[in-house]
Amino acid sequence: MYIATEAPGGYLCIILFLLLFCNGTTCSSVDGESFLGDCPKECRCSTTSPSSNTVDCSGRSIISIPLDIPRNTTVLDLRNIGLSEIPPYALSHLENLNALYLGGNDITAFNENSFAGLKALEYLNLFPIYPGMNVDYNTFPPTLFRELTSLKTLHIGGMGSGENVQQDYIDCTLAPLHQLEELFLSYLPHGNLSFGPGYSNLSSLKTLVFKRYSSTETQLQKKAFVWLKNCPIEKLAFIDCNINRSDPDMLSIFPHLKVLDLECSYFLSSQNVEGFICGLKNNTVETIGLNNIFQKRDNGAIPVSHWTISASAFKCLENTPLRTLELIQNRIEGFDLNNLHYFPNLEYLDLSNNIMMFFPENEKENVGENSAGDYWAYLYPLLRKLKYMRIDNNLINKNKAPPKCDLTHSFWKGHPSFKLKQYVHVARSLNEQNMPLPVIKVFLPANLEFVSMSWWPVWDDGVSSYCALRGSLYFYPNKVRFLKMEGIGTKYIPYYIFYGLDNLEHYDASHNILNCLPRDFFNGHFPSLRSLNLGDNKLGPLISEDGIRPVKLPRLEFLDLSLNEIRTIPKKFFDHLVSLQRLVLRGNYLKKVSFSMVNFVSVEYIDLSNNKLQAFSSEEMENIRKVNSSFSVHLNMTNNPVDCTLCDGEEFLQWLIFSNITVTFSNDSNCPMNGSKISLWTTLNELREKCDISDQIKGPNQWLSVGISLTSIAGVTCGLIAAYIYRWKIKYRLYLLRRRLRIQGFITTPPHGHVYISYDDGDDHWVVNKLLRHLEEENELDVIIDQRDFIGGASLAEAIVEAVDNSRKTVLVLSENFVLNSWCEFEFEMSLARGYNSVIPVMFQTVPFDAMTKSLRKFIKARGYIKWSDSEAGKRLFWKRLMDAILDVNDHLVHDGEVDDTEML
Repeated sequence: MYIATEAPGGYLCIILFLLLFCNGTTCSSVDGESFLGDCPKECRCSTTSPSSNTVDCSGRSIISIPLDIPRNTTVLDLRNIGLSEIPPYALSHLENLNALYLGGNDITAFNENSFAGLKALEYLNLFPIYPGMNVDYNTFPPTLFRELTSLKTLHIGGMGSGENVQQDYIDCTLAPLHQLEELFLSYLPHGNLSFGPGYSNLSSLKTLVFKRYSSTETQLQKKAFVWLKNCPIEKLAFIDCNINRSDPDMLSIFPHLKVLDLECSYFLSSQNVEGFICGLKNNTVETIGLNNIFQKRDNGAIPVSHWTISASAFKCLENTPLRTLELIQNRIEGFDLNNLHYFPNLEYLDLSNNIMMFFPENEKENVGENSAGDYWAYLYPLLRKLKYMRIDNNLINKNKAPPKCDLTHSFWKGHPSFKLKQYVHVARSLNEQNMPLPVIKVFLPANLEFVSMSWWPVWDDGVSSYCALRGSLYFYPNKVRFLKMEGIGTKYIPYYIFYGLDNLEHYDASHNILNCLPRDFFNGHFPSLRSLNLGDNKLGPLISEDGIRPVKLPRLEFLDLSLNEIRTIPKKFFDHLVSLQRLVLRGNYLKKVSFSMVNFVSVEYIDLSNNKLQAFSSEEMENIRKVNSSFSVHLNMTNNPVDCTLCDGEEFLQWLIFSNITVTFSNDSNCPMNGSKISLWTTLNELREKCDISDQIKGPNQWLSVGISLTSIAGVTCGLIAAYIYRWKIKYRLYLLRRRLRIQGFITTPPHGHVYISYDDGDDHWVVNKLLRHLEEENELDVIIDQRDFIGGASLAEAIVEAVDNSRKTVLVLSENFVLNSWCEFEFEMSLARGYNSVIPVMFQTVPFDAMTKSLRKFIKARGYIKWSDSEAGKRLFWKRLMDAILDVNDHLVHDGEVDDTEML
């Protein structure tokens, strides 16, 4: 390229080119460094991209707004800093500000120019405002929000803020907010007050939430909301608002409503509630949630002792596309099944935590455990779209779930959370002619996946002949994957073989009094089953007397037979469990390990605690020795009468020392192992001296002792070297063991999350608002993060190890802050110790290799990473490849030097 340097315009072109180039490339990193350098000394600052800069001053007693907040700040947090005012134009220089938090301060009134200049602001949170602060034009001037032309979300209110409210509820102040989509208020119209005409200007409003209104008595009146009728409101929630009655057709004001949530109220009658709900007739509502709407009053009075839902209670909703119905903790005594005719699009039904005993049909009462069996068989085909059904904790454990009084992920998404693998339909060809007669066909909704009917009253009709019945239960082709019948008090599963549940992955029949099962119940009839919980039953005699065939479930990973009064287990009972990882036999009467473990090639944990095991015979020790040689196998022997000081226990001690399994004993046991085998040598030597075994051993070969000593020295040396090399893996196991022992035994449930996110606090804005929201809300994954999901009772290190262990994958959010954070390094090493392929590195900010630890640098070079991009095409590619990595669609990540747009395939 040639440039005419003689012409003045040539220099101008060069200067313009350099300015444009700088603005689009290298200057972005300079801007980030400049932002952090300009951070006010009283605050914490972080940057995730040139367009995302956070200044967090929350919790600092600085009384006034810092004067040196960088102009390119996008998120500003000023909560709980003692502010008494927002001076005029104090924030006007923050032209790029996107989110502002001001709650928990001492501001008693705003100036009309407090928010002047914030034209880019999209999120404003004023909750909670100063206690007792009036909601009127003196505190919220009519022109306060005039320049917030981009505002999408607004939170106003706090405890007591609804007691003194302007007649029209400051509608003039809110009227300019044409782009507002979400409005959260802590006050409701009461008495003769109503929302003013200015609310009709909120032409983009889709979500309206009233939360924690402190008035002692509230009546919802239609006239109070009339100016909202033209707003496109799709989500409406009344949370802990002390509502006791409503105009019957109040909800007709909201013709576009899709989601209604009413939680923690004081309705005076069930008729008033039904009238309130029927205001949605001919509406577009898809989700209705009613939770604890008949609360006890402060004086203990209960306005509604029970609610019987009649056959026509919800007939008014038959022309609505209702998909989700939650009626939780509402003292429902009877639910007429005729109502299900009105919900052909229903996907999720939850009637938990009530007092139900009756399922009438057209007002005809049916009582008993089989009261509605025939009618359910008729109705199920009508509910073709039903996917989730939960009717738990009725009468028994009815107080198990306290009132939520808060918006829930389950409610907004319309279904509960449960852990299953990515759905793959399994269909087998079944011939009814090969099934034992009689064949009873069971009709299920075609799309039903989740069924939970647990903790119901115990029905005992005194009949014991069901165990003698023969035949087959044929579940027509279905998609049921989760079946929970915990604590329903059944003594038996009728002696029928189950057919058709080919997709079932999780089955829980624990905490019953089961003493009878068909002999071939587990003989290949559940090909997809991964988790089986039969704990706390009475199956011991059936198993001990060979009354049931060996378990043939090749995909089973978790089996719980605890507290079943088992005295002995047939040798081949577990021979077909090649995928088993956790076996729980806690709290039985086992005196010996008689079953074979030769096919336990995947086992990680065996719980034999609280039995009557004293020692193992030579045959038992040989069986256990054949178990998977992985060092991670644990055998829990706590609370067993094992005595390592008896003379005939020398063989048992040697087996403990030389076996490849870690055995855990009680703290007061005389078998001092619990992860360490060194102390067992001392016990063995003392036992040899006590029982004069040493001479018998040394006599035949004097060199044996020398050989053992030299081998021991060499072994200790090699052990120390190996301990250093695998120090992180050892730490991981020790932390995990200590955490589990803290809660009296190992965790016996499947993992609790798909993903654990490891990140530095400086990157939390991007993690919470982009990464977490995408994974949980758009992909419905279960995600664990420290600030939300860690609970008390253990150290931070133990909590991290627990989270890593309970997640299938760990996502590392790599940034310059991350590599400088020692806790982030600890999370990486613990994740690496759990499994090499479980770690997914995300390059959120470019980090030089020289800044990484040796271990992280080696991992990145070998494994690669996924890089975040600000471009729309780059974002789509990033999310696709991140989900592929989480779901193991493929396992190829980019290595250093590859093109940025193809970091992961």
